[in-house]
Amino acid sequence: MKRKILLLLSSAFVFLILSNNTSFSQDKWWKEKRYKNEAARQKHDLCKRTFKDIGNGFMYGNVNLINPYFDSQIYLNVISNEKGYYSSSQAEYILSDFMDYFTLESFRYTRSNKYNSYAFVNGIYTYRIGQKKLDLAVTVSLKYYDNRWFIDQITIY
Repeated sequence: MKRKILLLLSSAFVFLILSNNTSFSQDKWWKEKRYKNEAARQKHDLCKRTFKDIGNGFMYGNVNLINPYFDSQIYLNVISNEKGYYSSSQAEYILSDFMDYFTLESFRYTRSNKYNSYAFVNGIYTYRIGQKKLDLAVTVSLKYYDNRWFIDQITIY
């Protein structure tokens, strides 16, 4: 019985350590604050969840986790090669192509800022070429309307 409990506890500990590496649970990039009312708190919680979903899309190389937040047009600047306003389907193709070419080593957010109807986050996209690890800076900005947060712009440089 003791062995089963010890095994269960050690499995839970390993799971927590592994999930910490691939999630945004530390949330040091997101500063919590007091809100005037419950509606404002819910709006900013939705903003945080949106950024987490987008971050998971980058982390897992899955543009399908990002595209639900595309607006009808998104401004992209991907390493200054793809720069301009794109439709959601074009943006999906460009980001998918980027993630296929730059094989992800890690992704994390570093800081964020939010306002009433606008928010942005900065992050680091680390990729590997041969034995070298290289970093790209990522900025994602969101705009709020119709009770949702939409991607306004993604810049990767």
